[in-house]
Amino acid sequence: MAEKDNAFRRMLGDRELFLRFARRYLRREIPDLGPDDVFLENTTFIPEDLREKRSDVVYRIRRGDLEAYVYILIEHQSRVDYLMPWRLLSYMVKLWERCVEEAGRTARRKGFLLPPVIPVVFYEGEAEWTAARRFSEKVRNSSDFLGFVPEFEYRLVSLGDEDAEDLMVDADALSGLLYVARPVKSEGLGEVLERVRHLLSVFPDDEAALLARHLRGYFSAYAVVDGVDLDAFPEEFSDREEVDRMLTYIEKEMRRIKTEGREEGREEGREEGREAGRFERGITVALAMLENAEPAEKILLYTGFTPEQLDEIREGRLRRTES
Repeated sequence: MAEKDNAFRRMLGDRELFLRFARRYLRREIPDLGPDDVFLENTTFIPEDLREKRSDVVYRIRRGDLEAYVYILIEHQSRVDYLMPWRLLSYMVKLWERCVEEAGRTARRKGFLLPPVIPVVFYEGEAEWTAARRFSEKVRNSSDFLGFVPEFEYRLVSLGDEDAEDLMVDADALSGLLYVARPVKSEGLGEVLERVRHLLSVFPDDEAALLARHLRGYFSAYAVVDGVDLDAFPEEFSDREEVDRMLTYIEKEMRRIKTEGREEGREEGREEGREAGRFERGITVALAMLENAEPAEKILLYTGFTPEQLDEIREGRLRRTES
């Protein structure tokens, strides 16, 4: 799983961030959740061969007489999965199977009831999500067989549809992380750095610390595009100062890379040389982004390559010139 994809699972697996997520997107279904009401389940229902494309987070909700589950499927691939209603049903059934096993002999009693499951798809791709939202829409002639076809609807959270200003209405750590993670941004990395620095300065201490804890994974994914290596920094930060050191380092590295690029261009002295240098760097960027499982559309946008050139790079037929 790519670093940014892993960051999404860590984010939603953080109970404090999940509470903010639930208040933003599930307020109607489960209002007024508190920290003592939610329990992260250490499990996954994704088959091993599909874990590069998606991951999941499961929370058990317990409050008074209420017991329910929130099942969040994190969709990493850029293409829309039109089988999503069927996939969700299969994962929900696996969750219910586990509930039956945990209940033991009690599950055989007439009064035993399965807990409700709220399915959520967290989609990080750029393409518009056009898959059916209701299971019945995926069954042929379902309207003729009402009562025989399972019926549920999943909640869709599509990052590509989120407006930057709308995200920042709630001044909390979740808003900051979703802003940084958005797949479509008009801002460059420099502008994102400034926005994050501003958020850290105005957020309350607890929100700033929560934001700092999860920023590294997202910036690693974007910094590699600009050739900036963040391996020297820890996976998690504990305060504003540690994040500020990373942001300052990224800015310095961006200036250094830009300066070296200009000097290299002057030394080459010819347009052919400059073009070759850009092409070489493009291959380097493309290889790094492929390693991080970035979508093809994003790689083409950043490098300017054609789909055919990207296929050649992926297959090893188009390589950097050995020095």
